[in-house]
Amino acid sequence: MYSAPTSFIDELNHDRHLVLFYEDVKEGQKMQFRFIRNGLLKGENCIYTTHADNITLIENEMRIYGIDVNGYYNKGLLHIRKIPNLFSHPKGVLESTREFINKISCGLRPPFRVVGRLVDIVSTKEQVKASLTLEKVFHSKFDHFNGIVMCHYNVTKIPSNTQGKWIENILKNHHSAICVTDSGLGIAFDMN
Repeated sequence: MYSAPTSFIDELNHDRHLVLFYEDVKEGQKMQFRFIRNGLLKGENCIYTTHADNITLIENEMRIYGIDVNGYYNKGLLHIRKIPNLFSHPKGVLESTREFINKISCGLRPPFRVVGRLVDIVSTKEQVKASLTLEKVFHSKFDHFNGIVMCHYNVTKIPSNTQGKWIENILKNHHSAICVTDSGLGIAFDMN
């Protein structure tokens, strides 16, 4: 069944691994913040992960969107975390990711809502392989997560040298997809 992206996000139940594809950063961010806001309104622990160094900028953008950042920080429900360089871990990307996920969820009670993308730039063979491996491993263990995860990708920056295999594998390793154009229009659907 196909839906409008905002309706789809508003009707989400637990235990979904979503992928969000967007053309315009602001439109993608609106979908991410709507997803987070809906979880906060339900009293869920919401974790927004980023590769950016400036967490204050993200907090300000959330405020502009209408999220009471300080109020949800005080309630212990909103968590904004910087993703480390997963490629620099001595035991590899998988171990680094496992440690990061354990760290950001430690002490929090489920259900969780998480927005993120573990591999920031997906252009080299190593980055493409890592992103696909992480999505596959995470999806295969998703039954133990107890929450909803939204992975997001700017379609103007996805690898074009994989003959469509990258996007095919990304779709295979998610329960649902949301696609948003630069005008904010789009479509959302379940894969299973």
